[in-house]
Amino acid sequence: MMDLYFSICLVLTCLVLAILIFSLPLFKFIDEDTDPARSNSIDGIRFILASFVIFHHMDCAYTYITKGNWAPTSDLLLYMGKYGVALFFMITAFLFWGKIRKADVVNWVDLFKKRLYRIAPLSIFCSLVALFLLFLLTERREFSIGVLTDALSWFDVGLWNDKPPVTTFQYSFMALAGVTWTLRWEWIFYFSLPLLYMFKKWSFELTISLFAFSLYFLPGFTNDAYLWAYFLAGMLCSEIKDRIIISKKMANVILAVMILIIILAQPNLYGSPEKIFLCVMFFSVVSGANLFGLLITKAAIRLGAISYSLYLTQGLILFPVIIHLQTKNKLELNIHTFIILALSYLAICILSSFTYHFIERPFIRKVIFRKVNNKIYGK
Repeated sequence: MMDLYFSICLVLTCLVLAILIFSLPLFKFIDEDTDPARSNSIDGIRFILASFVIFHHMDCAYTYITKGNWAPTSDLLLYMGKYGVALFFMITAFLFWGKIRKADVVNWVDLFKKRLYRIAPLSIFCSLVALFLLFLLTERREFSIGVLTDALSWFDVGLWNDKPPVTTFQYSFMALAGVTWTLRWEWIFYFSLPLLYMFKKWSFELTISLFAFSLYFLPGFTNDAYLWAYFLAGMLCSEIKDRIIISKKMANVILAVMILIIILAQPNLYGSPEKIFLCVMFFSVVSGANLFGLLITKAAIRLGAISYSLYLTQGLILFPVIIHLQTKNKLELNIHTFIILALSYLAICILSSFTYHFIERPFIRKVIFRKVNNKIYGK
């Protein structure tokens, strides 16, 4: 298993190297079209969260190479991965609920079109590359209509997350590191917004009641209660941010204290205490906490801007590494493995800078420069 000392050294080394490399003028092209009004702390934390998910999947990849099953072995990296996804969901809910609850009229067709422009292009590209890697690196099946049908299922842009095997390799999800399940939940949240919007007149009462319901009662109805709780926590933070004003210094203190509490308490994943801790942590970030400047460094903001690519392209690097190393002798936790994993992480970052520039950005611009009378949020 990947031990604690190895995990900590890997995480710190990768994050420091990424910060140093993406501080270079070489990556200033990422700064283009950056909106100065955006929350830099949120951009910065997106980089950290996406990286946490990558580290978690590196742990799963190590287990697959050494034991043949895709599963976490490091508790630290497991918590990082799960918390990374949780806070990503909170960010989504915070931003979208924060916008629509203040709008007199919402053009829902344009909202969903904008989301499609943002999610689909990179999703389609990654599915294409993942299928290419599967056909290239694993044993092919005899071509049939079934193979073609299974391949087409990969281009669902996350709407239902069906990634069936297209070769004899049964763990096909590994080509994308299994990350696309979260896109389905993002779409579920977007499709729930029109219903939630109907009650925006009671937005604070609605969000605090729904969050409490998701903590105490919803687990009795569905195993997905914890996912709804993350979205609802983000909505709640959008409400209380306007009602409870704290200084950036206090926000940083709260963030540091909550990180310390989580490390010491180690709350059970998906339990009520965990959700409350993460909600308070996220509230500190949206109130201006920046980890005493780390989240607003130039590199962190750049890496935050490409965080969707970091999240979605990780399998395109990890999968070929897994297939290559699986043919070797048993992988050991040594400097050789450390270097391979660190270089894989940096390769994901560099690949993401290009997918952001050439795939994401053209469609972001398509949305940004849309005529004023086509704006989603009207007054």
